[in-house]
Amino acid sequence: MIYLIYGNQNIRIKKQVKSIIKKSLNEVDEMNYVKFDGNLTTVQEAVDEANFVPLGYDYKVVLIENCYFLNKEKTRNKTESSQDYNVLAKYLDNPNEECDFILTVVAKELDTKHIIYKKLLEKNATIVQIKEPTSQEWKEIVKKYCYEKIQSKIDYDALMELANRTNGDYGLLINSVNKLSLYTDHIHLKDVLLMIARPLEDNSFQLFNYLLNGQNIKALALTRDLKVNGLLEPVLISMLASQFRLLDQVFFLISQKYTENDIAKELGIKPIRVTIMSKYYRKITNEKIRDTLEQLFTLDKDIKSGLVDRDYGFELFIINYMLD
Repeated sequence: MIYLIYGNQNIRIKKQVKSIIKKSLNEVDEMNYVKFDGNLTTVQEAVDEANFVPLGYDYKVVLIENCYFLNKEKTRNKTESSQDYNVLAKYLDNPNEECDFILTVVAKELDTKHIIYKKLLEKNATIVQIKEPTSQEWKEIVKKYCYEKIQSKIDYDALMELANRTNGDYGLLINSVNKLSLYTDHIHLKDVLLMIARPLEDNSFQLFNYLLNGQNIKALALTRDLKVNGLLEPVLISMLASQFRLLDQVFFLISQKYTENDIAKELGIKPIRVTIMSKYYRKITNEKIRDTLEQLFTLDKDIKSGLVDRDYGFELFIINYMLD
């Protein structure tokens, strides 16, 4: 069987792989289960392994993790120049029937134009998308995990705040629960607020709101807190720019007579965020939004080229920002 498993949650991808292995192999060892890292290995090496079933074994599983070449968002990779995708394409035409061949990608979207993706579709490979849980589903997942996996008592309001701050991230949930369990045997809301950082998206939205409400001092204080937590100015600039781009999209859809719920669905964001942004519709012009984006672009370029000190430049932008 040929499998392609993808999604943003690496932990859930690995769980899906384990399920396939458990069904295919009675016992697992280094001879009948071989794992490759796609960032470090060529596809032809994996194909050679898949075509070979050692003596004494009826079946094997070959896994290629991190198949970057199937990610829609391309990144540089040192193995790319050595890849021979035709070898993999030929294997998919005539796979070893005594081998499960699994490809995994940590990505929200796949490159549907890539020769390998087209071949997977053509050969009816099993393609599994690990979908993101809804807000309500995530709350239930957090409740179940905390009640089953930890011995510490946890208050309900702490549980809900933990769900908000982990925001669908399984790895972050596990790490956060471990941290809280070591900190106390009875987890209160104040413990979650103290020990678990707010999601980056929430912080960027808060920074954006401070600026649009003329609360520049609060925006500056939040900026400094985020820098203490290791976020450099280029990341902060990117965060803030993404909020202004989102605001521009919300304004356009409002002008097209979309409802707030329709806008939320179209942009894939929470309805409350649309409600908040809609309040600025008469307060800030499209020209001001684009001017702000241009300022942020120029600041980012100047910081990266060394023309502007990154601490001074970004803080000066925050202090001087005005809607008028």
